[in-house]
Amino acid sequence: MKSVYFIPVYNQIEELPKVLSEFKSVDLPCDTLLFINDGSTDGSDDLIRKSGYFCLNNDQRMGLGYSYIKALDWALQRSYELFGTFAANGKMLPAEMSRVMGPIVRDEVDYVTGSRFLEGGDSPNLPGFRRHTIPMVNLFVRLLTGIRLTDATCGYRALRLDIIRRADFDWHKRWMYTYAFEYYLYAKVLLSTDIRWKEVPITMQYPPKGKRYSKISPFKDWYAMLKPWVIARIDGKGFRVDSHETRRR
Repeated sequence: MKSVYFIPVYNQIEELPKVLSEFKSVDLPCDTLLFINDGSTDGSDDLIRKSGYFCLNNDQRMGLGYSYIKALDWALQRSYELFGTFAANGKMLPAEMSRVMGPIVRDEVDYVTGSRFLEGGDSPNLPGFRRHTIPMVNLFVRLLTGIRLTDATCGYRALRLDIIRRADFDWHKRWMYTYAFEYYLYAKVLLSTDIRWKEVPITMQYPPKGKRYSKISPFKDWYAMLKPWVIARIDGKGFRVDSHETRRR
């Protein structure tokens, strides 16, 4: 199964050396690492290229959702079958890629998302703000979808690209260019009746207290992450049923 992992980058010059070193030190289960530099001004793109990894550039900062969409288009045009997402901020472990991708490779599910709260997961140095707000987001998602998640905000994911090919909604809209796209897609997966998904335990390691751990704005960006759940619930769009998928089940 031809696979690619997408790594969005925006001014990660401090974290990237560790991330790149970890990639070099493990046997990666994917065929390609696709870095997309979202208009960084700190030399992040040069560092990636010097490491030997492939990097696409946005001339200016366009947003995580824009980079996500760009990566999906790139993968679809090149006939990849499996697509994963990985943060460049040093919180995720490359050694756990197989744990996230494995259920899809084994044809158990079509979509996997990580959870630091499942048994076997961990979140060292998890900030108090996140410890209290993530359960609130989980409840918000449950009220909208009826599904009980343990970690609705974890960005360590993998999906079968056939899902995107079957999308019956326009996933290139401008309003999705911030943090909205990945959560809109996630919501559509959960609301679908024929897409198999699961959470798997992963580790999210945070820096010591006092150090910045996220570029997410507490109000504007959290709103951008919650809004797509509501839109996905009420817009009535989903995925076309694929005859192959039906036979496989």
